[in-house]
Amino acid sequence: RAIFLERWQRLLVTTLDEEALQNTPQRAEMKRLAVKWDGHAAVDSVSYRLVRAFRDRTRLAVWDMFTGALGAGAGSRPNSLFEGSLWRLVTEQPPHLLARDYANWRAFLLTQIDAVAAELVKECGTLERCTWGRHNTMAIAHPLSKALGPLARYFDMPAVQLPGDRDMPRVVTPNFGASERFAVSPGREAEGIFHMPGGQSAHPLSPFFRAGHDAWVRGEAAPLLPGPAMHRLTLRP
Repeated sequence: RAIFLERWQRLLVTTLDEEALQNTPQRAEMKRLAVKWDGHAAVDSVSYRLVRAFRDRTRLAVWDMFTGALGAGAGSRPNSLFEGSLWRLVTEQPPHLLARDYANWRAFLLTQIDAVAAELVKECGTLERCTWGRHNTMAIAHPLSKALGPLARYFDMPAVQLPGDRDMPRVVTPNFGASERFAVSPGREAEGIFHMPGGQSAHPLSPFFRAGHDAWVRGEAAPLLPGPAMHRLTLRP
């Protein structure tokens, strides 16, 4: 559930009021899709992607506005501690903390909305095609695959659209995610679950190279304890 972005969805929808929508079909389409808020970072969710992109662009624009005015931190990026200050700025909207490029904070927010819409249309063709899964597509590559040309597909994990994101229990982005997930109570190990992306062997010719990866992708409960031994490796001096 995308609890973190719920207030950003409300801000996006309320900013796109009747006046903002006049003679702007792209804004109207943006609002139509954003209103269909399903509350989840699901692969087929357009509303989640629009809201996420709006928040990310606004966050960076505010940060750049302040660092530019101070003449410091050029090229830097805000960390998670900036969220509290950011939200106060976009909701309380103090005029003395807004760059003179904008008439008011409403104009600032509408500029970010228009920029997000333009970027997503350029990428997807239409806003309606910009699902979260289209962006959040897994790209897990073996460290050697870049040097292997057409053989890389035997080393890399297949590209799959995934639900989840930062700032929620299912942490996963195209190039970042949980290196393992497990839950277990002492003394009840047989009931524990375990997930690990990329399989349990680093050797691409091993039958275990992708073992368990699908369970991680689908979020299916897989046992924490190992199954019966299938092979034994004996080291002799």
